[in-house]
Amino acid sequence: MSQTSIAIPIIATPEPCQSTPEAQDHDLLDPLCRLAGDLHAARALIVAEHGLELMCGLLRRGCPTATVLRLGDKPDADGYSLVFVPRTAALPSSDAVIRLARRALAPKGRLIAGVSDTRAAAALARRLRLNRFSALHSIHLPGLVLLRADLRRPS
Repeated sequence: MSQTSIAIPIIATPEPCQSTPEAQDHDLLDPLCRLAGDLHAARALIVAEHGLELMCGLLRRGCPTATVLRLGDKPDADGYSLVFVPRTAALPSSDAVIRLARRALAPKGRLIAGVSDTRAAAALARRLRLNRFSALHSIHLPGLVLLRADLRRPS
């Protein structure tokens, strides 16, 4: 007697779970790449509690170096061309975001910060201009505004 078995491939599609920070960070990847510009020479710093998915996404998209820094830790000085803070509400103030960016960014580096709404984006934009950031641009997403600013260093 011969025995046969039939194998049926099953394709499992996980349900998207928007409640996890990793899923939310993954949704930020496309807008982040649009604001960041060319990633092929970027050295990126992601300041977030849960930024691993975002870091992996940047690496897959051609960013040669991406690092995740937990909130409260100090970044290397002048070491990054791109600093991304996906949710500035996790930091005590917009001044804390600016201090972190000024410490971490290399000359002509770029900050991308996520704020909760248009009013918070306008307030952060004013503070950034006062602290020698320029070329401000924003992308509005549901429940989040991504604000990009380039750091001008004194010559």
